[in-house]
Amino acid sequence: MKIRRNHVTLIEMMIVMSLIALIAGALAVNLTGSMETGKKFKTETGMKQIDEALTLYLMDHPEALSDISSNWRAILRESPVVKDAKSLEKDGWGQSYRVGEDPNGGILIESQGLTEYSRKNRK
Repeated sequence: MKIRRNHVTLIEMMIVMSLIALIAGALAVNLTGSMETGKKFKTETGMKQIDEALTLYLMDHPEALSDISSNWRAILRESPVVKDAKSLEKDGWGQSYRVGEDPNGGILIESQGLTEYSRKNRK
C-alpha cells in the first residue's frame, strides 16, 4: 500500500513564488514605459489644442500676442473650442506649460516634462 502526499514542500512554494516575482517584475518594467508614452501623448495633444485655441483667439485679437504668456489660461477658459480648459493647463507630468511669443511672431508652447522625456529617450 502506497501513502499519498497531500502537502506542498517548501522548495515547491519557493519556486512558484520566484516565478511570480519574475513575471511581476517584467510587467512592472513594461507598464512604466507605457505610462511614460501615455504622458508624452497627452502632452503633445494638449499642446496642439492650446496652440489651436490661442491661434483662433489671436486671429481676432492680434494685439494680445505680447501678453499671451500671462493671459493664455484665461483665453483657454473663454475659448469656445476648448471643452475642459482646466485639464489643458498641465502636461502629462502634472507641470504647467510655458506659453509665450515665438521670435518668429507665433506662439511658443513648451513642456518641461516633454523636454526631459525627449532627452532621456533620444536614440
